[in-house]
Amino acid sequence: MLTSIFKKDKVLYTHFFKIYDVKGRKMKLSGIVLFVLFIWTMINPAPSDYMASIKAKYMLHSTDNVFDYTVPLISAFMICLVFFNNYKNKTHEFLSFYNPYHFNYLVFYRWFMYVSIFSAGAFICSIFYYRHVAFMDGTSLLLSIRFLPNIFFLSALILCITALTKNNYTGLFVMLSYCIVDLLSGGRLFKIFSIGAHANNFYYSISPVYYIVNRIVITLIGTVLIYVGCKKSLSVRFKWKR
Repeated sequence: MLTSIFKKDKVLYTHFFKIYDVKGRKMKLSGIVLFVLFIWTMINPAPSDYMASIKAKYMLHSTDNVFDYTVPLISAFMICLVFFNNYKNKTHEFLSFYNPYHFNYLVFYRWFMYVSIFSAGAFICSIFYYRHVAFMDGTSLLLSIRFLPNIFFLSALILCITALTKNNYTGLFVMLSYCIVDLLSGGRLFKIFSIGAHANNFYYSISPVYYIVNRIVITLIGTVLIYVGCKKSLSVRFKWKR
């Protein structure tokens, strides 16, 4: 009966800014962060010889680290903030108990909302960041969309580890450790699983096939992580029922 009431009320949709994001503070913070990023990209655009440099197999860390590492990290930090009280105050037990499905859509919708905001914001910012290379054409689209798997992957990683361990700090530690090691190793340690495909120029320094496989693998792993993270959070629900 309680589950039925919960489903009919559609709490997630009608009371989102009263329950999950009071007064839309996290949403506003996301907008502010992306606005600052946009201003930064307008002031510090990528160099006009970007394409020639990467074709010559140069690794433009100072140019591509922003969208390979920095923006996905900020997105993951926001996911940590969005779900922080879930595990601090054990709200996840409530959400799992009242979720009527084997997959916790209540968690997924919230995760997807903020990841979508950062993905859209990063896409727009990168269009202007690479405006001296290409602008509003096919090349511009490809230059901008290629970073989105990184945001998806890191945001899924931190949610999955946090949901599995029921501890925000564990998720944060694992995500930061992965990023730091990957960054310092120049993508050599994780290789095909690295998010530094652009900063380390996988496409030209290794091969186009390797680069494409890297993007696909990162996306697939992110999909598995978000599935496991949302599904595993139901473990408390079964515990309560017993």
